[in-house]
Amino acid sequence: MTSIETIKTDILVLGSGGAGLFAALHAHQANPNLHITIAVKGLLGKCGCTRMVQGGYNVALAEGDSVERHFMDTIEGGKWLSDQELAWTLVTKSVERIHELENELGCFFDRNPDGTIHQKAFAGQTFDRTVHKGDLTGIEIINRLAEQVWARGIHRLEEHRAIELIKSADGKAIAGVLMLNMRTGQFVMVRAKAVLLGTGGGPTMYKYHTPSGDKSCDGLAMALRAGLVLRDMEMVQFHPTGMLAG
Repeated sequence: MTSIETIKTDILVLGSGGAGLFAALHAHQANPNLHITIAVKGLLGKCGCTRMVQGGYNVALAEGDSVERHFMDTIEGGKWLSDQELAWTLVTKSVERIHELENELGCFFDRNPDGTIHQKAFAGQTFDRTVHKGDLTGIEIINRLAEQVWARGIHRLEEHRAIELIKSADGKAIAGVLMLNMRTGQFVMVRAKAVLLGTGGGPTMYKYHTPSGDKSCDGLAMALRAGLVLRDMEMVQFHPTGMLAG
């Protein structure tokens, strides 16, 4: 019987988009002594949806704009279906994140002649609040996040696909993740004190889809099999121009 390689880590992050990389960096910032591992199906910084973002990042920065106005645009754009507490967190924390991206992580977004951050008009907004780096905003963000991950020595498992969340002996917690090394075809057991899911949704279940093909719902499927509760599963992102092209 072939033995399965075992890796031990404090925190295992599944997914290397903006959510996964930010989670790993914030955990490292909170405690640099933690052993943090990021597992990704492809190559770090070269896959996922964050990298595909062209339009930009909405945040209330300019004079005359406000987080309250951004909040109402978000709620009305969602036809009042959005969880308003989560929407409020989104619009208020976006101000912190944009400063963190520039001042701490090294992103540099387009500027106005006076040196302030340029914000362009975008659909669903009553104010020009979209921060961008030309039409390559996602690449700017993900490249800088990946650089910080490399610089801080956070461990990486590239080309590793998560197969199953493994419960502890008493069944009350997740003890690790069974993974497949896509380079060798061998299974790997990653034991972790905490597992963070940043694997995105599952638009690829549809014939026509616009996000990255990486988003195959495998992370959510693992969570469901492990007994975790999923919500708002009927909400799937389709970019209208992508639908037209399809």
